Amino acid sequence: MTTQITYSLLRAAQAEAYADAADAMKTVVDGFEQSAVDLNHQIYQRLEDSWSGPAATAALSTIGTAVGDYQATLDYLGRFVGLLRSAYEGIADAQAYLNAAAGIAARNDWQIDDFGQTYPTLTPAPHNQAIVQQLYEEMNNSPDYAEMQDLIRRALSTAQAVNDQVASAMDDTEQYGQGKNWQTDAASSQASASAMEAKLEKSLIPTGADSSETAAWWSAFGKNGAAAQVQLIKDQPAAIGALNGLPATVRDKANRILLTGDINHDTQLQSTLTAQQKQVEAEINQLYASGKAVNPLAPNVPSLQLKALTDQLNSIETRLASVNGQLPALQMLQQNINMSGQPYSFEGRQVTMPPMYLLGFDTNDAGHAIVACGDPDTAKNVCVYVPGLNTSSNNTHFQYDIQHTQNMTLAADKDSGANDTATIIWLGYNAPQFDVASANFSPDVVSTDDATAAVANLTSFINSLRVTNPHINNYTLLGHSYGSLVVGETAKASHLPVDNIVLVGSPGTSANSADQLNIDPSHVWAGTASDDPVARLQWFGPAPTSAGFGANQFTVNATGGGFPMGQHGEYFDVTGNNANNDYGDSSLTNIGYIISGHTDKVQLVHSAGPIWQPPQSIPSPSTQVPSTPSHQTPSPQP
Repeated sequence: MTTQITYSLLRAAQAEAYADAADAMKTVVDGFEQSAVDLNHQIYQRLEDSWSGPAATAALSTIGTAVGDYQATLDYLGRFVGLLRSAYEGIADAQAYLNAAAGIAARNDWQIDDFGQTYPTLTPAPHNQAIVQQLYEEMNNSPDYAEMQDLIRRALSTAQAVNDQVASAMDDTEQYGQGKNWQTDAASSQASASAMEAKLEKSLIPTGADSSETAAWWSAFGKNGAAAQVQLIKDQPAAIGALNGLPATVRDKANRILLTGDINHDTQLQSTLTAQQKQVEAEINQLYASGKAVNPLAPNVPSLQLKALTDQLNSIETRLASVNGQLPALQMLQQNINMSGQPYSFEGRQVTMPPMYLLGFDTNDAGHAIVACGDPDTAKNVCVYVPGLNTSSNNTHFQYDIQHTQNMTLAADKDSGANDTATIIWLGYNAPQFDVASANFSPDVVSTDDATAAVANLTSFINSLRVTNPHINNYTLLGHSYGSLVVGETAKASHLPVDNIVLVGSPGTSANSADQLNIDPSHVWAGTASDDPVARLQWFGPAPTSAGFGANQFTVNATGGGFPMGQHGEYFDVTGNNANNDYGDSSLTNIGYIISGHTDKVQLVHSAGPIWQPPQSIPSPSTQVPSTPSHQTPSPQP
């Protein structure tokens, strides 16, 4: 049902508002249309010409669909521009008729009321009815009156037609999509354009492709200009930061955006929750002061108001505790990755920290992070370090894991005499968590589930480094604690493109022997401290340091540590902290030799040897009693 247009409604209508709305939407449509042209010609066509493979086919198909959606939205908004233009022109014409009619009325000293009725001006009002009748007859018989009435009729008719057209269009969902919500659509059209841009950008990213295809895509995308790559990093940091096969500098930029965003969010949330906490506490105190904190009929029972406020306070404090725990960890992570080029004390001397890269980051579950010390795209020696139990980027203790990474890079560089090492801590999986102080162990600690779930991600990451840096001379995969199980499960699943596997403080790798890791056992290295309770557990198979496992066992000489973890966390400390010259080189020194490729310098407890084989079964002795000659006692002679 449409609105009936009256003289007063038409007179009050603001035709310019329709024109302004049409102009504003036309600006959005023009920008939208240009984006569609750019997407199709500058991105889609060029990628189609320079990018191939399964990921390219899938991505270009998605982009093609998105271009169709883009065009549909463009058509939808364009129809509104036409509709608003038509409404403006129709109402402007109708009001022009009305203005002309008003001019005739003014010339003849007539008045038009809100309903479009015309009266002769009677001032002062005549007392003679005959005079009034004569004035009306003169007005009705005037040619001007007939023209004026025609103009008013045409004005109202034109305005009514415009109103009916707009109302009918709003009910045509095929043409105008949201129907009567068109005003809301018009107001949010710019947001819709931005959302469509984000959707199209995301469809460009070859999520799930192998590293070679991803590298080819990024190179092809770069042919459209570096500005396109910069914009994609800015708009889609989570997707870009997690993409194996991209340069370390690209992933680092994207993940730093994510980290900064999370820090800013948590900082604001901390401030908001603290203010809420103080407010609720004040309300509780006021409740006590007013005597309304308890039930008047049962003085020992809190009132409903107090219970509601207490529940609210508990909820706020729970959320605040979570933020207070996570925010310092994120800030500390940011400080650590900002150490590039800073002075650093290593083994009693000042060195310059190699460049730091944030290759992966999120706060899901206990948090995940991939941090490189040294440039993995140019380094000759690369080590991927998989940490173990209780590792979490949402905890401030993660700074020590980053320090281990830095120490290994510096130890290897010291041995090689050049800055040609990159060590990467890969926390791309959910490490089992437990409370050391209360010895509250999660069942995950004794399960292989987390390690098995990590295999695909770790394999992809290891393979990707050979794509981004095909000139690696010596490639090492190192697992510590539960991380050695992750390494074992991953190595068993395929032939990894690494030169050495190092297992430190291992509770077992799920492999019975070194040769099950799909690498020459002479390139498998294991170290265990004498006071390492985790390594003694052997939850996941035989100790890699046992002679029968078939790996090289190197000296560790970790000292320090205390109950309950002993020396489990001391393997990557500098020489001055964990060396005991009575027992050979420190674990960090030996690990540095392995990473730098100087394995001849590694001090061993024993070298890789024959894999232990169970003894062959010995036939059981026969249970049959052999026959023996009978010895008869001779009868006595008579």
